Amino acid sequence: MSPPSATLIDVAALAVSVLGLIGLLFAFLQFRLSRKANEASAQAARSSFVLEIQKWFRENSDEVKFFYRLDYESKPNSFKFDPEIFPHSEDEHHLDAILYKLVFVGGLVRRGVLEPSDVSWMSFIVSAVMGNEEIQAYLTWLQTDDQVPGHSEFVEAVFLYQTLNDKPTVKSSALDQYIKNANSRHSRIHTS
Repeated sequence: MSPPSATLIDVAALAVSVLGLIGLLFAFLQFRLSRKANEASAQAARSSFVLEIQKWFRENSDEVKFFYRLDYESKPNSFKFDPEIFPHSEDEHHLDAILYKLVFVGGLVRRGVLEPSDVSWMSFIVSAVMGNEEIQAYLTWLQTDDQVPGHSEFVEAVFLYQTLNDKPTVKSSALDQYIKNANSRHSRIHTS
């Protein structure tokens, strides 16, 4: 038996290389399909989560009624912040519940878990709450020396408002001051 010719060995090596490349191509295509499926699955999960957030904002009828008092600022029954009667009132309970929901969503947006486009439907809600002068008076009051100087619990709600309403005409000096005071308190805590 004669040794195989060099051309036969070259053809066999070429065939193995081609099969390897074909296998690599199939692996790449499988990876792309898997990635697209994962992206679609992640988008579906995010959409479902956003739907749950939407339900969450409407589940408590007392909070919804309170929200309408914020939305209709010029009506006789609209919310008016009065620091003498507000603490421990039903209004405080409802307002803080709404603000903490905005804090939760704002935190998710800030960390990149949700995109602003995922919660753009909230722009009206966020504007009605955070753009309300009575709410801004409440936030200012929270940071007074008699309350919690540098109060920062609602920073993420302010962030959400600023993110969803990035128009220069929507600026609020009260909200800007709230952030500034919260940041200065945060800095004092970390340097002490």
